[in-house]
Amino acid sequence: MGNGRPFIPEHERRRSERDNSRIRTPYRHLVDPQDPYYYEICIELMMMDRAGVEINETAADIATKLVRHKLGTEEELEARRRANQERNRQEQEEQARRWADERTARDRWRESDGIVYYILRGGLVKIGTTTQPMKRFGALMPDAVLATEPGDAELEKIRHTQFADVRDSNVGNEYFHPHPPLVAHIRALREKHGVPNIPHASLMTREKAEVIVAELLAS
Repeated sequence: MGNGRPFIPEHERRRSERDNSRIRTPYRHLVDPQDPYYYEICIELMMMDRAGVEINETAADIATKLVRHKLGTEEELEARRRANQERNRQEQEEQARRWADERTARDRWRESDGIVYYILRGGLVKIGTTTQPMKRFGALMPDAVLATEPGDAELEKIRHTQFADVRDSNVGNEYFHPHPPLVAHIRALREKHGVPNIPHASLMTREKAEVIVAELLAS
């Protein structure tokens, strides 16, 4: 036996083509397949059919009007598509900018000789020092990095003494309540050294952290 295609009688082939045509375009006798809303109208007709509505020219006309009412004119649809494309473009640019900022921050902090940091963890401010902020914050997983300033262990001790009155000794020597003097100091550091943009692991979403930090700095 040869390896060619199997023989199909002409009447069977034509019936198969008719059946396939009905499957692909079940309402082409009622709706113009070139209509830009053709598939949406077909779906509407299928739903009407399932609801027991007789599918005829009147039903097709109603389905067409419903779809066009829901989706709007072709001009409105195109305007929405353009708006979505513009929104997606802006989101992609914003994400690219954030990634670039994070790369810049990583490079800057890799070159740092040392910083004293102020991070938020569970409602308390931890004041510590490190020469490897990326590694340190990855281990600490702070809710937010509030501020940083160039410094070493000596400056850290000075800050601990400066805010000793609001230290929470139940948690540890490096944890402090965010009372007004400490919050004012953090605000001053942010104004002097800028708002930290140091990528770090956290169990809190960026959006929630931003709200908490804004409330803290406003207090």
